Amino acid sequence: MLIDGQFVAVSEKEYDDARKQAELPVSFHMVEATALLHHNTGNGIAQIRLPEGLVVAAFEDPQGLRRYGVVTLPLPCNKS
Repeated sequence: MLIDGQFVAVSEKEYDDARKQAELPVSFHMVEATALLHHNTGNGIAQIRLPEGLVVAAFEDPQGLRRYGVVTLPLPCNKS
């Protein structure tokens, strides 16, 4: 999976664990993730890096319905 421009190997168990953390049924699959929150301050966009191992993940069901949540994923350390 591509997370913040980095290819990250995510196992089926990790995908399943992330879905369970977001309390979603098995029909939802993780399609995107980022360790950066983007906040519109009114004067521009601020990027906020989440603590190591946390990501905002987008999950989608077969009908295209999306749900988002902050979940724990074991990611390589990225200090940028």
